[in-house]
Amino acid sequence: MKKERCMLFFDIDGTLITTDGKRTFPESAKRALREARERGHLVYINTGRVMANVDDFIREVGFDGYVCGCGTYIVSEGEVMLHHRIPQERCREIAYKCRECHMMAIFEHTDHTGYDSVLAGEDTGYQEILHYFKSMGRHVIESIEDPEFCFDKFACWYEEGNPKLQEFIDYMSEDFTCIQREGNFLEVVPHGFSKATGIQFLMEKYDIPLERIYAFGDSNNDLDMLRYVQNSIAMGVCTEEVAEAASYRTDTVEQDGIEKAMRHFGMIE
Repeated sequence: MKKERCMLFFDIDGTLITTDGKRTFPESAKRALREARERGHLVYINTGRVMANVDDFIREVGFDGYVCGCGTYIVSEGEVMLHHRIPQERCREIAYKCRECHMMAIFEHTDHTGYDSVLAGEDTGYQEILHYFKSMGRHVIESIEDPEFCFDKFACWYEEGNPKLQEFIDYMSEDFTCIQREGNFLEVVPHGFSKATGIQFLMEKYDIPLERIYAFGDSNNDLDMLRYVQNSIAMGVCTEEVAEAASYRTDTVEQDGIEKAMRHFGMIE
C-alpha cells in the first residue's frame, strides 16, 4: 500500500553529511532522498545555514526546497516564500555590541557572509573560518560600515570565562533568541523564527497534517523542530538533549542512518 504524501525535513551537518572533516554525503542517503521524492514525498533541507552557505554538492542531490537561517528564509519549488529582513541600523548596533563583548561573530545573509575585521585580526580561529568562506567563493563583507552590511541571523563564539557573555545574551534577548550550541558557541536568531516555524509554514501551505511530517537532526539547534513534529528522528551521534527529544533513533549517516530510518517509516522500500 502506497504511503500518503509526507514532508521530510533534514538538518545538514551530522545528519546528511559527515562531520569527520571530509564532509561526505553518503550514497545511501542520496539514494533514499531521491526514492522518497520519486514516491511523491516532499523533501526539504532545514538548516541554520543561510542559503548562500548551502554547498552546491548538497543542492545537486535534489530537494523540493530549503528552510534556511533557522526559518528566516524559505524556498519551495524554486520560489522564495519568506524572507525575514532585519533593518540595517539594527544589524550594525548588534555588530558593535559583539565587538564590545568580544563575541566572534559570523553574520549570515542569504546572499553573503559578513564579519568584523577589527575582531578578526585578534583571533586565528576566526581568520581560518573566514578563509574557508573566501576559498569557497562566497561573497564576504569585511566591515560593519560596508553599505551592504546586513544579516538574517548570526553565529558567534566566545572564550571560556568571557565576563561579558551574560551582558551580551541579556542585550540580545529583547528581539533575538540565543541557542547554545556545542562548545562556546551561540546561534542567534530573531524571535518568532526557528526550524519549527519553517516546518509549520510549509505544512500549512501544502495542507499536510502533522502526523505526516518527519524531521531528522543531531544537534541542539534541531530541538525546536524535533519537539514540534510527532515523527522526530535522532541520528546515531547526537546530543543528549536530541536523543531525549526524538521519537526514534537511527544509526549515523555513515552507517546508512538516513536510509534505514526512511525505510523504517515506510517512505522507501
